[in-house]
Amino acid sequence: MREIARLMHEYVAQGGVIDEVVERRAEWFDKYRYHYDLRFVIDDRPVYVETRLHYRSPVVPDDSWICVVNIHAP
Repeated sequence: MREIARLMHEYVAQGGVIDEVVERRAEWFDKYRYHYDLRFVIDDRPVYVETRLHYRSPVVPDDSWICVVNIHAP
């Protein structure tokens, strides 16, 4: 999992886009308003990494975290 975290960080640090997606799946939309998608390449294969952002308001520095909930390789 550390390797996925490193690749996600590199993707974002190089200007990669994180898509904020309104959660529409019935099993999740009452718990989460959004999920966040990253799309990049690992070993010459496109992957889609679905994440959830966990934070509290007001935001406290270094208290937020990202949970990888799904990885797809089409």
